[in-house]
Amino acid sequence: MKKKMLLTVIIVLVVLLILAGGAFAYIYYGTDLLKTNKELFSKYIVQMGDAENGIFPAVFEEYVNKRESSPYTNNGSFTVNTDVLADISTDQTAQQMAILVNYGNNTNITFSGKVDNINNKVEQDIAINYSDTVSLPFKYKQVGDVYGIQSDILSPSYISVENNNLQALFQKLGVTDVTTLPNKIEPQVIEALQFTDEELAHISVQYIVPMYEGLAEDKFSKVENSDGSVRYVLTLTNAELKSIFVNMLQTLSTDTMMINKINSILTEVYGLESIQGSQTQNITITGADIQELIDSLNSSQITEIINFEIGVTQNRGRTNKIDLSAEGLTIEFIAEQTSSSVAYTFNVNATDVTDENTSGMAELMNFSIEMSYEGINTNNVTETFNVIIDMPDSFSTTYSFNNTLNFGTPVEIADFDTANTVKINDLPAEQIESLVTQIAYIIAQTNTTQMIQIDFPTDLGNPMIMWIMAPYLFESSSTIQQAADAQ
Repeated sequence: MKKKMLLTVIIVLVVLLILAGGAFAYIYYGTDLLKTNKELFSKYIVQMGDAENGIFPAVFEEYVNKRESSPYTNNGSFTVNTDVLADISTDQTAQQMAILVNYGNNTNITFSGKVDNINNKVEQDIAINYSDTVSLPFKYKQVGDVYGIQSDILSPSYISVENNNLQALFQKLGVTDVTTLPNKIEPQVIEALQFTDEELAHISVQYIVPMYEGLAEDKFSKVENSDGSVRYVLTLTNAELKSIFVNMLQTLSTDTMMINKINSILTEVYGLESIQGSQTQNITITGADIQELIDSLNSSQITEIINFEIGVTQNRGRTNKIDLSAEGLTIEFIAEQTSSSVAYTFNVNATDVTDENTSGMAELMNFSIEMSYEGINTNNVTETFNVIIDMPDSFSTTYSFNNTLNFGTPVEIADFDTANTVKINDLPAEQIESLVTQIAYIIAQTNTTQMIQIDFPTDLGNPMIMWIMAPYLFESSSTIQQAADAQ
């Protein structure tokens, strides 16, 4: 009887221990409880690339593939807006510049058309709009390697160029030595930048794991934010970063696999030799070159300790932000996702830590890139891209691109009609020169007429120049104030 009771108790205890062990395993592996800050930092850094809980979710990758594999119609616009933040109330010159900047703000580009990436075809109606009544419309078309534009001010026919056998075209344009010029302009794909599984595993074992394991636990911390998200932080000094870098270089100096990999990349990008003046220089590296860099780093003195922070933020288990900061500089990448949208923000903020007038943190510059995709899981997707340059007390310029894509409707883009298309590649040299001269003259005359219509100074060319020049006109409020004081 006692043996049976003892056996029963033992069985119950074993079951309880198993259940407790399972609960412990769930708490440790299924939740963030009991994990150290170092482990959690690693977890959410690695999770950045996860399709379910990472920065680029599966729905975004599906949309990118859909964009490349499905035809669509589209319409959108490109605008630039500069706000003058400086006080120009006492400076007439600055006030006149602000008027010119406003011409650029009122100018925009609109477009609509069809895209068939599978068949490498694009057709767009584009207009440069200077006002409600003054604009320059034209058509853009691409079929395979042939690119053309058509505008009524030039010709009823498309004027096109083929992205093939370009050396022959350059010769017609008067270039005598075309040996260094490409026959076709296309994106350069560096094959050597593709890493095999073996190479990735080698990098992890030889570089990443030793670096991470060598970091002390007290280098990691966490901050719980008011919105429920948690930021895990790795803090290192410049001296510690230098030590990590030197250790990695020391490993690299005897790592034949990685030295060969680096040299294959350099060779593909630059060739075996780089020409400098009248001499050629071998651009590949050796272990001795790396050791020379190590010696140089070791001999350099760190006179001031600077703290660097790397932060990764998770909200409800999803990695949604990575940031880096040092004295006077913060860089962050933020991802936001809902059931039907994805948005990304890249921010760079620079401050002047030596400015004592604002507690040592006067803003110098803010730079942002904002990308959003609305309706990403539907047949009607709106893409919005904003680039913002903000110079406090000076100016703020926003470059905006909006494009609405409609999938699911038939898209037909006709080939170029040879009877209604002038291909520059096929013309003799003298006709090309005559055609280019004629096009330049007509465009210049049309532009002058339109600038008079909108009352924009013709000697400045076109309001679109303000899209580039406006930030420089108000680069420094102090410059404007100096001009005001000189009056």
